[in-house]
Amino acid sequence: MKSRVAIALSGFALLVAGCARKDATSPQTQTPKQAGVRIVNAYGQPVDVLVDGVLAVAAVAPGSLDTVQQSAGSHTVTLRAAGVTSPGLQVTTATGSVATIAAVRWGAALAASTLDDTNAVVPSGATKVRVLHLAPNAGEIQVARTQPDWSTPIEWQFPFLYDSVLADPLAHPFFQSTVGTWEVRAWLKPSEVPLGWDGTTARVSFSLTSGEKRTVLVLDKPGGGIELSVID
Repeated sequence: MKSRVAIALSGFALLVAGCARKDATSPQTQTPKQAGVRIVNAYGQPVDVLVDGVLAVAAVAPGSLDTVQQSAGSHTVTLRAAGVTSPGLQVTTATGSVATIAAVRWGAALAASTLDDTNAVVPSGATKVRVLHLAPNAGEIQVARTQPDWSTPIEWQFPFLYDSVLADPLAHPFFQSTVGTWEVRAWLKPSEVPLGWDGTTARVSFSLTSGEKRTVLVLDKPGGGIELSVID
């Protein structure tokens, strides 16, 4: 289940079983295959990634993803907002897995939210999807979906606010459907509400087979607005 750790200073550290840099990924990019830690910058400012105290990734842009992949040995990965590091959330990755950590804004401070949800078991013949609002500059948004067993758009939840991701881990459950294609679309409230389902440009469509699940991240779009990224 997703958890929250708020850091009073400007950074947090993660202990991982071996790491190497992978280049940043753009929205709608799927999960990397090697083990490690995937960073989602939902903080609103650039975030540095250090490995064993050495800068590995400089200034991960707001609204983007980057991955520190697993290699032999154990290393400490630290995220910082302003060049001052401090201990915080620690995660040990398992072989062949990817832990996803979001750098988020909690009040005026940098915080860490783990996005992995091991309790979301998908039954045979079913699929599951959830949506997380990780766009700090977007304000309230509206999200709707169609799913394999329902072709009419359904609103995801309301109100849908950035802070709710941290305030209540249970406020963003997985929804279940049958095998097939999911489509998720999102727009800003109130400015993009007139666009509705047919007009919004923040949209993603993907097909899932039996037992699969996905998380859709709503992220700030460079230059304004929002965009969607899908991760395992």
